[in-house]
Amino acid sequence: MNIEYFKKFEKELNAGLKKQAANSVQLFINSFKDEDEIRSWVWEYLPKLEKNTHCCIRHELFVNLVYPTLKKGFEVGHYDSTLWLGKLAQNIYQTKGVFEELGSLAEMGFYRKCYELDSNRIEGKELLLCCLLDWFSYCEHEWPAGILYGNNGATVEQCFEIRQEAELARSLTVNENEQAFIVQFLIKLDQYERDLTRQPR
Repeated sequence: MNIEYFKKFEKELNAGLKKQAANSVQLFINSFKDEDEIRSWVWEYLPKLEKNTHCCIRHELFVNLVYPTLKKGFEVGHYDSTLWLGKLAQNIYQTKGVFEELGSLAEMGFYRKCYELDSNRIEGKELLLCCLLDWFSYCEHEWPAGILYGNNGATVEQCFEIRQEAELARSLTVNENEQAFIVQFLIKLDQYERDLTRQPR
């Protein structure tokens, strides 16, 4: 691996030299001698990324270096690989075929897998909770007109699924504001479900 190509790529990218940057990133990718070297670089690179919920990295780096490493880890139940696939969900959605290769899991699905792998690790729990709370906010955003599931009003069966997820979220947080939000959401869900079952078939 020649790290100088990567440094050159970053400088060119920052200077707006897109064509030169594309050439340098390809030279960097081609400079790796084997899988072990790739894996070592990937696990050095990922923790340095900006610490925000949604990361998106250069397509060539993702496809050629990062994704193959994370996919192998994911397939054997490696926690950190699974976690980073969730964080890099935008790259997954933008790369043809990758979403399907990974079992059509959305961002929340990777964090749920992390929780199943190790329910005690904080970061996975927090990211799963964040996704669930965002989903509940979406579900109720047309209230009092109804509770959404996808683009449509939730069915009785979907209300059951949403309630299960809300109970999971309650078990993940001790924050009073988050608990209060979940409680008021469940009240709306109960009311919506009552109204739903009263409607003539």
